Amino acid sequence: MCPTLPLDLLSRMARREAGALTLVPEPWARTGPEPGIAFAFVPCRWCAAPLGPIEEETRPRATGLPLLTLLRCEEPTSRSLLPLSLIRTAPACPRPRFRTRAAYWSRFIPAAWTSPDGIDHGLELLDAKESWFDAFRPGAVPWTLEEEVVLPASTGGLHFLTPHAAGPYAARLNDAYLFARITAVRAILGRHDHVAHAV
Repeated sequence: MCPTLPLDLLSRMARREAGALTLVPEPWARTGPEPGIAFAFVPCRWCAAPLGPIEEETRPRATGLPLLTLLRCEEPTSRSLLPLSLIRTAPACPRPRFRTRAAYWSRFIPAAWTSPDGIDHGLELLDAKESWFDAFRPGAVPWTLEEEVVLPASTGGLHFLTPHAAGPYAARLNDAYLFARITAVRAILGRHDHVAHAV
């Protein structure tokens, strides 16, 4: 008997990523003339990916740019980084700090891919760390969160969690997630009131 998938949780995370992928700043919002992102690469617990050329160029610096911690084996797309490029910062505000889903899972979720209950618990923790995005308005107000949060985007290749997700349960989760995400993207872009239609 196959374990039951946490479909409500998967759909919530998928809708969140769909919202991030389709972000367009309000016409009046300003995030700065040259928004940028700083990267901090960390070792992956599943593989021994070497130091990459991007990592050589993005060693941590004293900067107020949003900081994204990711695994050395991840390959984020420009679209997945869109929310970070739209964050508004100010001198007195805390530095925006993020982890990718894969980096968070690698560091904080010890569950084996053969443990559906452990994976489901990890998804609950991940969902909570991504929930900041539910109230995010691009460029509307300066960043105020002190704690590190998770970027609601798939940066791990073919799987929405990590490049190393394995096993039948992880595959079923991914299939359900990808279906929910494409459905949500289509719904968002099909709305006539979406800000993209006014740009």
